[in-house]
Amino acid sequence: MDIVEIVRDQNRWWANPNRRETRRFSQRREVFDRLLSYLGELHGGRAAVLLGPRQVGKTTLLLQLVDELLDRDWPAANITFFDFSDERLVGQVSPRQIVELAPPGLADTHPRVYLLDEIQNALDWQPWLKSAVDQARRGSQPGVRFVVTGSAATALRRAGAESGQGRWDEIPIEGLTLAEFLRISSPGDPEPTSRIRDPRMYARYLEVGGFPEHLSSLASANEVRHRIRADIADRAIVRDLLHTGLDVERLRRLFVYLICGSGNLWNQGKRAEDLDANRKSLSEWLSALEETRLIMPLPRDLPAGSKASTQLRAQPKIFASDHGLITAFAPAVEPLEAPEVRGRVFEAAVFRHLREVARSSGATWSYSRIDEDLEIDFVVRGPSRSVGIEVTGSTDAKPRKLARAAEAMKRLGIEKKILVHGGLDSGLAGDIALAPLHEFLLAPQRFLGAL
Repeated sequence: MDIVEIVRDQNRWWANPNRRETRRFSQRREVFDRLLSYLGELHGGRAAVLLGPRQVGKTTLLLQLVDELLDRDWPAANITFFDFSDERLVGQVSPRQIVELAPPGLADTHPRVYLLDEIQNALDWQPWLKSAVDQARRGSQPGVRFVVTGSAATALRRAGAESGQGRWDEIPIEGLTLAEFLRISSPGDPEPTSRIRDPRMYARYLEVGGFPEHLSSLASANEVRHRIRADIADRAIVRDLLHTGLDVERLRRLFVYLICGSGNLWNQGKRAEDLDANRKSLSEWLSALEETRLIMPLPRDLPAGSKASTQLRAQPKIFASDHGLITAFAPAVEPLEAPEVRGRVFEAAVFRHLREVARSSGATWSYSRIDEDLEIDFVVRGPSRSVGIEVTGSTDAKPRKLARAAEAMKRLGIEKKILVHGGLDSGLAGDIALAPLHEFLLAPQRFLGAL
């Protein structure tokens, strides 16, 4: 198919300004308003780069921006969307080819808006975006706005470090938090996140994760897990990483291993032996998987001034970025009924919500291990204090678990101590706050307090 025809097909509002693309997805994510600000008069001459893995709703967000602009009587021809991962493309396309298209009906009264999806698949996109933003700021292309998305986060970040400083802002996006999941699932509820009114929605969140694409699906949890598996394996791993020249089959095997062992320490030597690979190749594979933002490293908490040799030996833990990946790839018919899988799901869900808190508070996160014996699952350090969090898939707080958590946090000098569990008990057990998982995920800041 001719590239012009593909562009026209992706921008059907050019022919019909009354067309709306996202009526089925009327509920908007919290990042929507921030993206919209980049299209206004106060955008500051900067582009927005939305970074996130597949299936977290980046394309829907761009199309929601289209609908919002059309609702505000923006000239339809001034809005250009393009998805560089379109299956009909037979080769790489340059962003310049898209930007140079001039549909009939362009108006000088409004800026031209370019919403470019999965830009890491475009030809020579880094120098083009740098040049395009510079031209817009110099006035040679006045009234131009750019919002782009990408799944290959590390590639985009490298470009940002080399070319993007002062030209674009990175905006991270991940799967839905529990609060977002409930709000989007209950559009008619004035207070959908004040408490969990329907336990089935909470169960659904644990079963399939925070991928918005499957939020309104009537498919069973097992069917959704199959779809996630197929899309991630075929597109996020094989297709998105094929251009790297790496061994995508062993990359896929490594990915499945890391997801099924979410929360485990990264042992490079052992993994190199398992995959019959050298350490250099393994490092490249791990970096490539981190680019997809489907896995998240958790560094070890080390005392200030630790020796460089100690820092090098400090193995990170590797987590699934969304707990739905764990249930999707788990070798079990009912994943949450397997205690080990359930524990990994709980930990990944807590880590996801801690990252959200850290972004708004400036806190950092890590895990801690003392004398290779005592361990704290998560240590959140803010400007004023630190919080230690232990997570268990059990429905009660076992005395031995509490005692070991208390000892580890005491030795680290952590004042605020939390145990997140799968039961209903709250309150205090000694000096450890008990937090049922559903309550913690719904409002983590309530348990963490001021950081």
